[in-house]
Amino acid sequence: MGLFTANTKWVLFLSSHDEPEDRHITDLAHGVFCLESKGIKKESIAVYIDGKNRRNIEKLFSVGTSNAYTIKSTDTFFSDSAQNTYENIVMFVTGHGNSNGLDSSPPITPYKLLDSLKSTPELKKAVIYLGQCFAGVFNYLPAGKRGKEDKDVIFMGATSLHESLSTSTTENVNGIDLPWVANQFLLHVFKWISSPQDIDGDGKNTVIDSYKYAGISSNMMNRRTKILSFVDAVNIHEQWQFAKKDHEQDVADADKLLTFRALDQQYYSKLNINYIHQECWILNSVPAQQIEF
Repeated sequence: MGLFTANTKWVLFLSSHDEPEDRHITDLAHGVFCLESKGIKKESIAVYIDGKNRRNIEKLFSVGTSNAYTIKSTDTFFSDSAQNTYENIVMFVTGHGNSNGLDSSPPITPYKLLDSLKSTPELKKAVIYLGQCFAGVFNYLPAGKRGKEDKDVIFMGATSLHESLSTSTTENVNGIDLPWVANQFLLHVFKWISSPQDIDGDGKNTVIDSYKYAGISSNMMNRRTKILSFVDAVNIHEQWQFAKKDHEQDVADADKLLTFRALDQQYYSKLNINYIHQECWILNSVPAQQIEF
């Protein structure tokens, strides 16, 4: 029995020490649209998003669904886990990350999440998709099954010890064209879930297929983004060079300073994208080859 038809809890997760970015909420709005499109019932989907502006969170999230969801804060996920009745958890994480783990107050460390999953009653398997920057801090953990009663936890990250790239996209969601700056890895994970493909040709749609599809698709899109960004940087270079020289010749001129700062920020943001290396990774890949959707 695959994850779609088994006793599975589908978790959409966005932690933040401050107000979450609209684009990250929209990542999950697109996610719930894909899950529901695949026939997953509302009762099996749990949503955890931090932030004080609950009205804005609910408004942005509602773009992806006509159902009314109770959107809880992420700390509730850990207390809810103690009352778990599901055999499987599939979790999608967006937002910001850093060297401590997931952005939160306090940060959600790799071991906090792993220990929570390992100690969740009734749980047998957990599949975690991590879209945030520096997701690789969740790699190299004892996530595999270490005994008959232990759980298999599979972690997959959009990137290792680098920033995670997001790119402007427009997707048809509930009949409308929805534009936002999407986390590329999660975007394609959700696309695969809405329409699974057997990437490795073993005749089954497994977790490893979703990983390979999302990795290939996001890297192809990121390559195109880097090419366009490089072209933009070349086009801006002459303006930036002129503004820099103009400012240096008259440092007391406030208008020249503002013009230079604006072009300097734009120029380096275009260049910066080309120096971010994103490569996805998977931890505990053997059960990922066996667990079917």
